[in-house]
Amino acid sequence: MSYFGTDGIRGKFGESPITPDFILKLGYVTGRVLIENNDNPARKPSVVIGKDTRLSGYVIEGALQAGFNAAGVDVHMLGPLPTPAIAHLTRSFNADAGVVISASHNPYYDNGIKLFSGDGKKLTDEMQNSINDKLKAIMSASEADNNVIMPILDPAQLGKNNRINDAKGRYIEFCKGSFPYQYDLSHLTVVVDCANGAGYSVAPRVMRELGANVIAINNTPDGININADCGSTHPEGLQKAVIEHEADVGIALDGDGDRIVMVDEAGNLVDGDGILYVLATQGQTKAKGVLVRS
Repeated sequence: MSYFGTDGIRGKFGESPITPDFILKLGYVTGRVLIENNDNPARKPSVVIGKDTRLSGYVIEGALQAGFNAAGVDVHMLGPLPTPAIAHLTRSFNADAGVVISASHNPYYDNGIKLFSGDGKKLTDEMQNSINDKLKAIMSASEADNNVIMPILDPAQLGKNNRINDAKGRYIEFCKGSFPYQYDLSHLTVVVDCANGAGYSVAPRVMRELGANVIAINNTPDGININADCGSTHPEGLQKAVIEHEADVGIALDGDGDRIVMVDEAGNLVDGDGILYVLATQGQTKAKGVLVRS
């Protein structure tokens, strides 16, 4: 069997496989695979871990961290950040892997783990299969064998943790750096629906620092209100806010901040297909890989 689906490992928190004991083992075996693939014995492998705003993220974060450390891997803790930020910071920190703790647009009681390679992209099939094989071995072993199959070979080689306090600022500057310097958004009023998720702080700040007049909604996460009647799966509130504030545009994120829907000044919804159409037909260069049918 494979524990990995199309988007990592996901399920209801507290039910297999999203349980603290499984996630501890996942961190450990992933760490062992990173060590086995480490071509620089002079340094320990390292990972970055980020998450969305679900309450269960604290438990998953702690279990993963302990598993990685037990395997001998250093951990950089990023805190709540959008998935693209974690992919970027995996590369920025020259880490061997990145971990996103999120169930995207799912309700708060779901959660999951997505793994990135060191280049911020999906793990190779070979590495994912290695992790899965080690997981199957651990999960099929008896409880009495745990000390054997999760050995601490040398306590002097345990991994360390480092919390990155400026992770948000690093990503905000990266986002701003992708915007042409000769332009700004000072002529726009923008409503941003943060879905009470991972982008609750970053998204409004990026828009404000680019000059926009920003009205942020659903930006007060409490651990259980992520995606609750808000965000990209429930854009009705955004449509209403755009009209009420006479805004120029509205943007709704999902829980982990890696997808959006938009609303025009009249409150009309523009979904992903519509956004791709605009990019493909109105950009200075044609987008590769988008088929436009008129």
